Amino acid sequence: MFASEEILSPDEIYKAHNEISQLKHALEREALFGEGRLPKEIVDYKERQHNLLYYQLSLTARILPIYDFIGRPFFRPSTELSDWQVSQEVDRILVLLAHNGIEIAISDPHSNADDRKLYSFLTEMVFKREVREIRLPGISYSIDYNYYCPDYTHSCIFVADELLTGLFEYDYERLESCLSPHFYINNNPLEELYQHVILKFDTYRAYLGNYLLVGWTIEGIDLDENQRKGIVHLSLQYGREWHKKPLFTNKGQLVCYGNESNWWFIHQINLPGLFLE
Repeated sequence: MFASEEILSPDEIYKAHNEISQLKHALEREALFGEGRLPKEIVDYKERQHNLLYYQLSLTARILPIYDFIGRPFFRPSTELSDWQVSQEVDRILVLLAHNGIEIAISDPHSNADDRKLYSFLTEMVFKREVREIRLPGISYSIDYNYYCPDYTHSCIFVADELLTGLFEYDYERLESCLSPHFYINNNPLEELYQHVILKFDTYRAYLGNYLLVGWTIEGIDLDENQRKGIVHLSLQYGREWHKKPLFTNKGQLVCYGNESNWWFIHQINLPGLFLE
């Protein structure tokens, strides 16, 4: 997927795919509703009409397996295919699904995925999933491969990225998606963060003074799959300006746990100037 031979770290791979996904979403909204070109009230009206049409169609649309929805394509058992043939078939099926509005979310680059497992996932699980027979521009069914075949390493990378990005946003809103519920009032993520938690974050930014966290690298993740526990080891780069060469580095650590639904949250933060558990 990447033309360069440079070896990317897992968090760099995730960030690249996240940026591509956000760009794709922005382009789709611009094409469908005129976002960025038309007044907000017109964009909102177009989106409401689009959603209303989808709702009306859903009331009468029949439900059928995805395999039927995409035209019942021929496929062979994976045991009959060589590794090269499996990779070719995965590409073919992913393109066919995408052409019919079925999006398979795969967090890691396709070239680094286990194609034989992915092929089995597509033919044995995705093909059997049922969808409504609705075909509208901008409407897609998204199926997350990692939900059914969880990648605990990716989950730790995701929450670490959310935390380290969110620490420098003015309202800390991003942090609500990655912190453990015990950091919230009444364990309710819809409530504001505990005031002492916000104070800790504010104190951390004051501790850095004129320096910023301009970059980070995940050096390793110690996983205990039985406990759904991950200890993320970080290299943190600090500087005066974004996109400039870091002036110094420090080490940090996050402790993450996953719940039964494979959603992962941070339970402990241990960075220079910030300790929270």
